[in-house]
Amino acid sequence: MAHSRKKRNRSYLAVLALIVGISVFAFATRNRGKKPADAAKGTPAATAPTALAAPSQTPDKVTLAQGADAPVRTETPTSGSKTPAPTASKQPAPTAAKPDPATATQAADKQTGRPPTNTTAPTSKPFVIDPAAPLALSAAKRQIEGGDFLAARATLNTALPSLSGIELDAAKTMLADVNKTIVFSNKRFADDPFGGTYKVQSGDVLQKIAASHGLSWEMLCRVNGMSDPKRLRAGATIKILQGPFHAVVSKSQFRLDLYLGAPGGQGSMFVTSVPVGLGKSNSTPTGTWKVNDTKQKNPKFWGFDDLPPMAADDPKNPLGEFWLGLDGISGAALGAEGFGIHGTIEPDTIGKNASHGCIRLRNGDIDLVWEALVPGKSTVVITD
Repeated sequence: MAHSRKKRNRSYLAVLALIVGISVFAFATRNRGKKPADAAKGTPAATAPTALAAPSQTPDKVTLAQGADAPVRTETPTSGSKTPAPTASKQPAPTAAKPDPATATQAADKQTGRPPTNTTAPTSKPFVIDPAAPLALSAAKRQIEGGDFLAARATLNTALPSLSGIELDAAKTMLADVNKTIVFSNKRFADDPFGGTYKVQSGDVLQKIAASHGLSWEMLCRVNGMSDPKRLRAGATIKILQGPFHAVVSKSQFRLDLYLGAPGGQGSMFVTSVPVGLGKSNSTPTGTWKVNDTKQKNPKFWGFDDLPPMAADDPKNPLGEFWLGLDGISGAALGAEGFGIHGTIEPDTIGKNASHGCIRLRNGDIDLVWEALVPGKSTVVITD
């Protein structure tokens, strides 16, 4: 009996062990894949796209290759199927499941053999050149190459107010070059709004013709290639310009710009530029000046401070060969007298503050400016 009871007890224990084992196995199978963190929160687990985490999936083919507005491709496992089913969603993948863009891009670069991509965002906006600047310069260059100087000048002159820096300097250089032909040569352009022709009448003199157009007779001699103003023949046709000329002096750039028409006004035209020397210790007043009637060629120097008076032909005469007197009419120049534009015997002072306040020009430049500016009609604006 005792032996039979022991045998039954062992059978009960075996059955009990089997039941416990089955229960444990069933419990483990039911909770497989459930994350402890998600269970503790009481919220459903995030449905991160398994394609982004799968080692065999290339990240840039899933997200980086798509546009910003394109649906983000995600892949969700379907029960009973080994192959993930693709779905489309307008919502971006959760942040936690996204790969780092820099890492993803570098991984794509490795696979394609491209050089590494710089993914660092720029700290400031890149400098963008105004597209109108190179377009105007390029168009004018083509017009010059095609021989249409008037069109090139109009293109550049119209663009000037919108240009600055190297584009402005380039435009002025091109304008000065075309104006050597249009303005200062004896070549005539019938459609030039700043030029034209005049048929000489019996009894005309060059000085009278020049004055009626706001010009000096010396300028008319220059543009017509004439050496003697008295050799004017009735019935002949000569080239004229629509004056007067005006000037703008930039102190910071040591430059004088010559214009036909009031600078900055309606219909004004830039003609050319020349370098200048100015007054030391900021002694050249800014403002507007008018050319007065002391305009002289080969002037006498009357002396100033420690400099004694000098004769017109004295090689030490600091005025050189030309003098244009100026009267201040507005700004800091208002009421100022004794200032002028003149030549120099010290060409190395051009581009420097070295005079007693006057504006100095080199030989060759002063000749042209002296001929262009007319007493009582031409103005000079001096700016900082």
